[in-house]
Amino acid sequence: MTGTTRHRPLARLAMGLACVLMIAVTAGCAAEDDPSRAKVGSCLEAQGKGGKTVRDDFRLVPCTSPRAAYKMIEKDDRCGDVTNGYVEVGTRRSRTRLCLTLNASEGDCFYQEIGFPTGRASKVSCGPAATYRVTKVSDGTADASVCGKDVPNWTKTPDVLPRAIVYRHPPLTLCADRP
Repeated sequence: MTGTTRHRPLARLAMGLACVLMIAVTAGCAAEDDPSRAKVGSCLEAQGKGGKTVRDDFRLVPCTSPRAAYKMIEKDDRCGDVTNGYVEVGTRRSRTRLCLTLNASEGDCFYQEIGFPTGRASKVSCGPAATYRVTKVSDGTADASVCGKDVPNWTKTPDVLPRAIVYRHPPLTLCADRP
């Protein structure tokens, strides 16, 4: 027997272990952005098209990322406030919802597919691609009047600008206008 023939099983074992390790690392990295790992305050990016209730259409991103359009405010079986969008996570037998608000600061622009909360929102540069711009953020307040006397809440007139996006829980009002 030559020296190379004797070492082939060890080389195969080493290659096999390297492959297993690479698969484990890849799976671990992919799981890092899985929305089911979200905690209150985590931010998400919508990747899918249309409605936003499918876990595979979202991924966790740092809240400072320009792609972080949503913030998780609660994990619940249902999101009681109709303003909040949600993502369903879990298995067929055990599902829960991640209740979401827009992750918005004053001056942020969004492109909105369909209407909020049923359509996907993406943070975009202010300009022709934007549907609206957030002109004011009133944290701790759930009142459309902070956006102006005649500014309607989005639930009454979803396509009218300016408008107020009012979240009841936790209290938050976003004022939106043309980009």
